[in-house]
Amino acid sequence: MPGIPLGQTIYASQRSRLVLWVPVLFGIGIALYFAPASEPSVWWSAGFLIPLAGLFLLRTRERLALRGVLIGCTVMSLGLSTALWDGQRRAAPVISHPIGETVEGRVLGISRSASGAPRLLLDRLVIYGMEPDETPARIRLTALDRVSDEMPPPGTRIRAYATLMPAGLPVEPGAFDFRRRAFFERLGGVGLIRGHIVEVEMGAAASLSDRARLAIAQVRDTTSRGLRSMLPGPEGAFAAALIVGDRADIDEADAEALRASNLAHLLAISGLHMGILTGLVFGVVRLLLATVPWTAFHLSTKKVAAGAALLAGLGYLMLSGATVATQRAFVMVAVALIAVLADRPAITLRALAVAALIILVWRPISVLDVGFQMSFAATIALVAGFEALSRRSSKGPSKRGHWAITVVKGVGLYVLGLLLSSLLAGLATAPFAAFHFNRTAPYGLLSNLLALPIMGFWIAPTAVLAGILAPLGLAQPVLDLMGFGIARILDIAHFVSGLPGAVRPVGVAQDLVLGLMALGGLWLALWTGRWRLIGCLPVVFGLVVWSLPERRPDVLVSDSARLIGVMGPEGRVLDHPRTQSYAAKTWLRRDGDLATQEEAAARPGFSQAGPFREASLPDDWRLEIHHKTNDAVDLVQRCTERTIIIARRGPEIDGPCLYFGEDRLQRSGPVAITIVENGPPRIDMVRHAGPYRLWERQ
Repeated sequence: MPGIPLGQTIYASQRSRLVLWVPVLFGIGIALYFAPASEPSVWWSAGFLIPLAGLFLLRTRERLALRGVLIGCTVMSLGLSTALWDGQRRAAPVISHPIGETVEGRVLGISRSASGAPRLLLDRLVIYGMEPDETPARIRLTALDRVSDEMPPPGTRIRAYATLMPAGLPVEPGAFDFRRRAFFERLGGVGLIRGHIVEVEMGAAASLSDRARLAIAQVRDTTSRGLRSMLPGPEGAFAAALIVGDRADIDEADAEALRASNLAHLLAISGLHMGILTGLVFGVVRLLLATVPWTAFHLSTKKVAAGAALLAGLGYLMLSGATVATQRAFVMVAVALIAVLADRPAITLRALAVAALIILVWRPISVLDVGFQMSFAATIALVAGFEALSRRSSKGPSKRGHWAITVVKGVGLYVLGLLLSSLLAGLATAPFAAFHFNRTAPYGLLSNLLALPIMGFWIAPTAVLAGILAPLGLAQPVLDLMGFGIARILDIAHFVSGLPGAVRPVGVAQDLVLGLMALGGLWLALWTGRWRLIGCLPVVFGLVVWSLPERRPDVLVSDSARLIGVMGPEGRVLDHPRTQSYAAKTWLRRDGDLATQEEAAARPGFSQAGPFREASLPDDWRLEIHHKTNDAVDLVQRCTERTIIIARRGPEIDGPCLYFGEDRLQRSGPVAITIVENGPPRIDMVRHAGPYRLWERQ
């Protein structure tokens, strides 16, 4: 409008939506805490006072731009402060070096390692030979020679001799840092059980909440075992993952098919499962109440149904083990149901903003979790997309026609809604999946269109009905029906994953790329009017940067030098076909390479030269790998210019070569070496001389 400043015009058009940016700015502040290489001082937590003081001391009411900047800086500073103090309060003792000791502790839960071996999560620890103030809060032990059904149930106190070690390092600089996740889970170490597991007398639980947690864990364990016995095979393992979050017995072939078909989210109890369950309970309870005249006229059936759905969601949260993803899903659903109880719209961007803010305040590290990013990206896209469609749709009364036409229209609208929902959610989550997993599933839309109706209309209702009939001993026929639906989903997963080009690799990208695309997507979803299109710019720029070839290291070395990979003419060449499979898989995945470890080890690139192996590198550099020698004289003679020597058991030597011996690798951790033309190679190490973050001090 003439005479009105642009800032005021924008403010007037977006005033009702500005609150939606509060969790976004809060999350940016949390991300700023995790960005530096050194731990910020606790005094940084007072940083929000500076912009807050500016709001009170400066005359900002008439200067909207300045006021907006100060409010935004205050919110971001609060996010940084929250993350900083969360890190301080979660600090706990950790295992600093490998040790072998007798361990006694209480079993909190049972999971499965990547190799399929059962793992026990223990707390209330006693580690013989270790002082109480040096003992971790929790550890995770793997039993390599046992199966899950042989493990003691949760709540059992056990004693075993174990080899303990610190949480694993990233397998290469910039890769997933398990130390950080372990730190925020107060997991002080991992280990391997050596010998027998002995059950010992269990002391009294410390509190009522402690006893309740153990009781729930035991119910979960009993339910999981019961499901797998009543539904033997893949169907029972899938049902246990779906109902109690126990994925220990999922067959690796099935898991890979679900990942390749973009159906792996069905195994993680998340917003989809919580939404289906609470929506089903809400609809059934409201329908039953509406059929009784007295309740229909004297009760608010919608509020009663919302309360019942909220209780069902809480029960599902506890039964599933209250994992981080399930807690996040429950918060999102609870905010929507509480809005119904308060006579507010249930599914709105404001309700989603409240849920996001609650989760970020409660667990700031969530901003880095792929589950948090993908679930909120999908939900924001769905709510914003259908919100935009509703504004464009006709508001006039619809004409009633023949019942057959009404049914056809209903089915058509459902199919269209499912197609649109899958498309919006798929587009919103694709960048995050590609960034974190370095792969895309082009047929993910097809598999979700086929599988989601089965999940919503077959598996979920039979699961609820089986839960109702289980105390009466009548659940078996219903579970058989549920197993039939699960089998069909697995059939879909294997069919889609077997299609040509079902999985396409994506190379590693910089964090900046994901940040640009996330902010662009948020702008498109949260802004209104023509200014919304500005969000396309960072999305396009991020895609352009991502499409540029990313230089991957020419040499990758594991921390023990048991696995080494060089970039060859056909891709990454590995020096061993089996050892350290997780590192090998991660290296190849980050290269954007779909080859297996065996295939990568069979590629040309390494040659045997007497007692050592060698490989040619760019710019006339050479790599020599000495796995057995400890002859310092021989190593010094071979230490020439433009040579990289990796000696797994080698002593420290000096010379013109680039040398990594046993001591240096222990100090550095995994190493990435990139050859720079006409210059010294760039060396990146996981462990550095400092400064450190809280989770790196071990």
